[in-house]
Amino acid sequence: MKKLNYIILALTAIVAAACSKDGDFLTTTGADSVTIDGSGDIVLTYDNADALALTLYWSENGTLSLSNPLVKAPDNATVNTVEFSDTEDFARSTGIQADAGVYAMQFTAKQLNSLISRVGFTEAVEKPLYIRIKSQLGSNIAPTYSNVLKLNVTPYVIDMSVGFILDSNQSETGATLASPASDGIYKGFMGAAGWYNWYLREGDGTTWGNLGVDGSEFRMSSDDTKWNFWFPGLEGCYYVIVDTKAAEWSALLIPALTVSGDITGEMTFNRKQNTWTLTYNAATAGTAKIKIAGVGKQYNVSTSTDDAAAIDTNVGFGASGSQITFGTDASEISVNVPAAGEVTLTLDLSNPNEWTCEVQQGAGEPVEEVQKYLYLVGIDDGISGNWTFDNTIKLYNEDDLNYAAVCNVNSLWGYQVATEIDNWTSVYKMVDGDAAGGTLAMGGPNNIPAPTPGLYLINVSLKYLTYSTMAVTGVQYTGIADNWDLHDMTPTETPGVYTADIDITAASSWGFQIILNGDWGQKFGGSNGELFYLGANITDDAAMAGKTCKLTVDLCKCTYSLTEK
Repeated sequence: MKKLNYIILALTAIVAAACSKDGDFLTTTGADSVTIDGSGDIVLTYDNADALALTLYWSENGTLSLSNPLVKAPDNATVNTVEFSDTEDFARSTGIQADAGVYAMQFTAKQLNSLISRVGFTEAVEKPLYIRIKSQLGSNIAPTYSNVLKLNVTPYVIDMSVGFILDSNQSETGATLASPASDGIYKGFMGAAGWYNWYLREGDGTTWGNLGVDGSEFRMSSDDTKWNFWFPGLEGCYYVIVDTKAAEWSALLIPALTVSGDITGEMTFNRKQNTWTLTYNAATAGTAKIKIAGVGKQYNVSTSTDDAAAIDTNVGFGASGSQITFGTDASEISVNVPAAGEVTLTLDLSNPNEWTCEVQQGAGEPVEEVQKYLYLVGIDDGISGNWTFDNTIKLYNEDDLNYAAVCNVNSLWGYQVATEIDNWTSVYKMVDGDAAGGTLAMGGPNNIPAPTPGLYLINVSLKYLTYSTMAVTGVQYTGIADNWDLHDMTPTETPGVYTADIDITAASSWGFQIILNGDWGQKFGGSNGELFYLGANITDDAAMAGKTCKLTVDLCKCTYSLTEK
């Protein structure tokens, strides 16, 4: 809770100068000292990191007064610096210089917390903070200092040992890199799709991306002009180093790992779980001694994302006590085999602070959940100007892996069906067909031809590897108050959004449906505000019986609402 919102710094500087005759140097005695007034305590919290925590004001003191009235003194000649320290003698301090003609400074909780961390505020404990103003007229004139203002400030802890991986929208992914020494160098393994876009956020809130200049791959920036980082086009396991000191990062692709010793075989990488596994039949239970090694491809500033330029690099895992280690050479790792029979060796790289290697009973990896959406990249580049992952179709039949939704199509080059956001390599393309429908293959030869611009129901089956499109010419609702006539809905200015004002005289016995093109076989049902193609009837009308309501459906986002007017 912030107890002090404003500190008013009343600053006054009077400059004296003398000149005895023409040709003499103009002189000044320097700036007078400044007086600071203020009191109170400040408690900073991470939850309010963007809230205003401190405001400093001061009066103008940058105008010189010279003995010769014919000589005009420069405006804003005095340079003011606000200094912060954890000791009254300012033996360790940091300063923020005010721009010329500027007489106020404001700090958010995040900015102030970061600033005082430079002078020893490292724990969430109340501690005195000392503030003063340094005023200086020039490098050859000794500065003057104000009196010292003392405030009690409680910071929030900034954990610089963790770097948080953000997606292309700078949202949390739950994955991290580690900086055990809290030195701004973050390391760890990432399971990355080809051309995956991402950012890294430090504990103090600084977010890093690629330098926003063409031809600067693997160079870093934290300013507002930064781009996202991007991986090379090969999907797989990458050992990543993000060095904020050198402002460079690197990605070491590990395409394969081989196990030798008491267990032998080639491991398989699970990108989403960030694990390597090998299932085998153990002859006996007990301790097994193994080595895990491979040859990686190093990408960095010198190679860019050029696969041909990537540097072949030996990689190997080992053990130091109970800790798994990583380097260029493999060393012996001891694992406990719990029983004879089918077992799985797992190298888990998901926690950058604690890699593990162990054997468990059973075979294979858990079945991954069926994804809820597919992404139609390139479907609207004639509108947005870019290929994005903003247009989705939703799962409606898990057995056949069928997905459908209405899309506002305006495609310049055709489109692709992506399985994961920001994954440019895991995409389905056309093998045979046209804009109306055809067959697909992962990494197929051609983009899917797009129909002429307009609204279309797009249907994709990943089980049968097919796609189809249908133009949407009208939208109706039916079933309200057990009236199964088709009632037209009104299109809005937003493509795919339709509305209707309806009188719900009684609850429907069966719920209601949204129909496309007057075709009963092309319907949407749903629940809890979500629409599903061919889904069960919507029953929200039961709670609105006897009321006049507005029904709104968004067929592109697969949502609906029913609100009382």
